[in-house]
Amino acid sequence: MKNTISIKVCSKTYNVVTEESQVYTEKIAALLDQKLNSILKASPSLSIADAAVLASLEAYDELTKARTTIENIRSQIKGYVDESAKAKNDLDNSRKKVFELERQVKALEDELEKRTVVKRAPDEEMISAKDLLSRQIDEAIKSPVHPDRKDNG
Repeated sequence: MKNTISIKVCSKTYNVVTEESQVYTEKIAALLDQKLNSILKASPSLSIADAAVLASLEAYDELTKARTTIENIRSQIKGYVDESAKAKNDLDNSRKKVFELERQVKALEDELEKRTVVKRAPDEEMISAKDLLSRQIDEAIKSPVHPDRKDNG
């Protein structure tokens, strides 16, 4: 909604039509009045119009620098968003790789279990390959081998 607000700048009253609030508009007018009075005090030979031009130049300088800063910030934010998206993608890929590696480890553990457990007969106990070899070594030690005999018995 547009408001008509009376403001005073350099002792002159102006009616301003704006969508801004009265408080905000009066605040801006007071800052402008202060700036113009500061310029006129520093250079008393200047007209109000000249002071207004200098104040406008300063305001546009600040505006241009602010816009440049905003654009730099936007660019940085875009960079951060892009880095974040890449990091999320890397994380997703890493999670997939971890899941696949866990699956492979499980498959290898299952295969190892199959290879290290020996079932000698359907009614016999299941024993590990290590235990089976230990038993066979113990049996071989109990029955010595005689190199002179051909039947080794």
